[in-house]
Amino acid sequence: MKNLRPGEFLSGISRAVAHIVWPRVCLVCGALGVDVCASCLASLAEMSTRFCVSCGGAFPCAAHADGMSCVAFSLYRGVNRDVIHAMKYSNGRRIALMMGRLMAGSIPRPDADFLVPVPLHGGSEREYNQAGLIARGASEVWGMPVRDVLMWRAGSTSQARKKKALLRNLPDDAIIARRSVSSGARVFLVDDVLTTGGTMRAARGAMERSGLSVAGSMVWSKSAS
Repeated sequence: MKNLRPGEFLSGISRAVAHIVWPRVCLVCGALGVDVCASCLASLAEMSTRFCVSCGGAFPCAAHADGMSCVAFSLYRGVNRDVIHAMKYSNGRRIALMMGRLMAGSIPRPDADFLVPVPLHGGSEREYNQAGLIARGASEVWGMPVRDVLMWRAGSTSQARKKKALLRNLPDDAIIARRSVSSGARVFLVDDVLTTGGTMRAARGAMERSGLSVAGSMVWSKSAS
């Protein structure tokens, strides 16, 4: 610990103590006491690419004039995939909030009235919706309220177990609005990972059936395949 300033020394001690109490290490750099450092998470945001949810091509999309735009900040691969798994399955609430703040700080505030997270499936054993926490983190930066108004229709099977072909062609009513929202409002959808775009399109459909318009969407990661 030679040449460390007092603040750095105390920070190192506190992180070591945190590691004893909560045995975690940064999945990127190995630092003690955290699942991922803020700077390491920022390093995983390798892009802020806007694409068409319908086909994955550049947005605006000539093939889908009414297509919805989505911004992705990383690809779902390598250590980034490990960080996402920690966020979803290892009580990674802090990671989700950090992701939301980082995402909102990287792009202009959308022209929307509120943020709507893609819902957690009803059969999930998780106690929290990571998309909701990402939206909360973005809300802190943009000053835009979050409205958790979507839910999966009863009888839908777990999305994690579906094949890509099924995800791509979800029924129009796979996601529904569980309570009324202000008709005519503009919303911005938020999720953690986009694979085929089927879930995001279903969420858009639910909003539009409720009389709202969707200004766009964002995800932390886009499938690399």
